[in-house]
Amino acid sequence: MARYQQRTRRRNAFHALRTFPKPLPRLATLLWTLALGPKHDRSAAQRCLEGAPDKLERLTAALSGGSAESRLVASEWLGRLGDQKAIAALLAAAKKEKNEATKGAIMGALEQLGVPVEDFLDRAGLLKEAGKGLSRGVPTDLKWFPFERLPAAYWADSGAAVEPEIVQWWLVQGCKLKNPEPGALLRRYAAHFRPAEREALGQFILEAWIAEDIAPIPRAEAESRAKTSAQQMLHGARYRYLFQQAQKDPKVWGVPQPPLTLEQYYAQALPGLLKQPKGSAIDAKGVLSVAGACVGGGAVPVVNRYLKDWYGYRPAQGKALLQMLAWVEHRTATQLLLAVGNRFRTKGIQEEANRLAQALAERKGWTLAELADRTIPSAGLDEQGILTIDYGPRQVTARLNQELEFALSDGEGKALKTLPAPRKDDDEAKAAAATKMFSAAKKELKSVLSMQRERLYEAMCTQRTWPIEDWNLYLNRHPIVRHHCQRLTWAVVRDGGAVGWFRPLADGSLTDVTDGPVTYPDGTLVRVAHECQVTPEQSQAWRQHFQDYNIEPLFEHFGRLHFKLSEERQTDSEIADFEGHTLEAFRLRGRATKLGYSRGQAQDGGWFYDYHKRFPTLGLEAVIEFTGNGLPEENRTVALRSLRFTRLAEKGESSPGGEAAMLLSEVPAVLLSECWNDLRTLAAEGPGFDPEWEKKTSP
Repeated sequence: MARYQQRTRRRNAFHALRTFPKPLPRLATLLWTLALGPKHDRSAAQRCLEGAPDKLERLTAALSGGSAESRLVASEWLGRLGDQKAIAALLAAAKKEKNEATKGAIMGALEQLGVPVEDFLDRAGLLKEAGKGLSRGVPTDLKWFPFERLPAAYWADSGAAVEPEIVQWWLVQGCKLKNPEPGALLRRYAAHFRPAEREALGQFILEAWIAEDIAPIPRAEAESRAKTSAQQMLHGARYRYLFQQAQKDPKVWGVPQPPLTLEQYYAQALPGLLKQPKGSAIDAKGVLSVAGACVGGGAVPVVNRYLKDWYGYRPAQGKALLQMLAWVEHRTATQLLLAVGNRFRTKGIQEEANRLAQALAERKGWTLAELADRTIPSAGLDEQGILTIDYGPRQVTARLNQELEFALSDGEGKALKTLPAPRKDDDEAKAAAATKMFSAAKKELKSVLSMQRERLYEAMCTQRTWPIEDWNLYLNRHPIVRHHCQRLTWAVVRDGGAVGWFRPLADGSLTDVTDGPVTYPDGTLVRVAHECQVTPEQSQAWRQHFQDYNIEPLFEHFGRLHFKLSEERQTDSEIADFEGHTLEAFRLRGRATKLGYSRGQAQDGGWFYDYHKRFPTLGLEAVIEFTGNGLPEENRTVALRSLRFTRLAEKGESSPGGEAAMLLSEVPAVLLSECWNDLRTLAAEGPGFDPEWEKKTSP
């Protein structure tokens, strides 16, 4: 038991058991108990049972016995298996199941198996159930909700209003279940609402939950706390000042700074305290399931803003919002999920977003990369790259200019500097909607340009390939991303090596470095070209090509120094070429952040010692180590140590921590070269190597 309690040994045992073609008989019972039991070892045990010959029989039997949680797990597992033989057992279980969460899981499994969930829709029965449920009262955790202000929703087929009791019951039910992900039945019912009112309802619920979660303490309380804090700061600052004066050693204590006044400390403390939440809405996170079933793209900026403002204070709420977002059928929602999963400063939220994105891709039958390609928003632009802004009797059009910003023109083609104000003969409702739509389109355009640039750079690092027909459909013909594609050289891949190069033009055709037209048949694989896969002459020719046409490459894929791993370093696990190069901590943080790295986890004493850059499609991350900085950070002198690569935890497992570094020879050549260049760029932020770097950077 002592060895079992050690996470690393337990994880290794599960890894070993996975290698058996079928479970060992004497461990089968234990594995099934774990696989249908608490979350801690559930995923690992389930992977060990993938080859179990009686898996279907055991899971269908589990639907009619055990705890509600084990029935829920069995239902979800049957849905993932996709075996049609499970349908009858799931249908029978659905009729008998009383637990709402488990019933939702059964519906989800049936949906995955292709059974129309609409067969279970019963509006009259739902209203009756709502009345019965609401008669038991509203949970204490939901007393704050403004039920009286809920926007009205309407059934799309009849135009009749949805009874308020139904939505109220969903909210109460969701609060009790504490699951922010909408179930199959809830999603199906909401899909029958009129779209505009449905989205308004979902947006209201989402914003109401967030407003309650971050509702600030009363001003009087904030002022009282600020006064107390100011007095403590003044007392502590005076003590430190007198102590420093007594020591008279600026090398140790720095130049003594006299303390601020009581009023100044008060002014510093008050703004933060005025924003401090008085409580939390995490116990009512289940209401987000209703928001997730209803809301549209309007949820994305709200969730994004919450994550940026509160990621370090309210991680549980951030994860709940992402769990809701994973079910929002809107491209911008999917793209935000992917962006947080790839690059976010908090590891826990990043891992949760990546897990949810993986699950979303599996639901759609795509890879994670395909999900990213097929959900790129267009900011309202059609296939010709035109955004039509409708005022009713007149229209304004918008196209992307050379700076990839919207350029406006009226119906006669005359250029406009700004979106025109509505006229008396315009349709008032359409004009108002047009203004709102164009504002949202500009924000979406900015987001797409930034996110897709990062995606293409990562695709180059990981050397992702596309069949040229997919590349044409999702990238080269996309009204926004095609402009990025035109600023890159692409390589034709055969047998793992590059055999040709081209650049797409504005009309979608392809050209080689000498301006000759080229075409490739379906099935041809293409990827972003890179310096380490061409000769110096080819690199120079392509750089000259971009100069001749006055095109700035999307990022530097030719001309950057190429790091090539030598034979004697094949078994190395780190690069310490710039060890001892010093720089200021804030310059390191700023440049590392721009390069896509996020701060590592704090260790004992509140210090962190590395920056991480994840590459989920390869299941690894780059780690740049330095001498460390404390939290809160100070702009102290730090020194670089090394670059290494580690594997990410497998799906369903917690991050292993302390994982051994990969061999450099296991890292793709392009990724290795780019990360080495990142390290070199960071080293260039300071004065260079300092022989006394260890003394100057010690705490």
